[in-house]
Amino acid sequence: MGLGTPEIIILLIILCIYILFPIWGYIEGKKRSVGPIGGLLLGAILGVIGIIILYLTPKKDDQPFSFQSPSKADELQKYKQLLDSGAITEEEYQMQKAKILS
Repeated sequence: MGLGTPEIIILLIILCIYILFPIWGYIEGKKRSVGPIGGLLLGAILGVIGIIILYLTPKKDDQPFSFQSPSKADELQKYKQLLDSGAITEEEYQMQKAKILS
């Protein structure tokens, strides 16, 4: 008794899934912090769960967000506006200006 059509189709589906997840993991792993080998192993060992874990890892090109510190000119402009609006005195402005420029 040999393999029938339904059995062959099921075997082909299982084979495709067994090949699909490691390849998918390898390709996506190259873009992420786990690397291609880590992605391949996650896809091969854990299957769809490994792919989900892979997508939860950070991408390589993700840079942490950081604020740029204001330039000296920006700081001086801010204190000049405060002086012009009357929020600070001329003496306070000169003191801050000297501190920024030193």
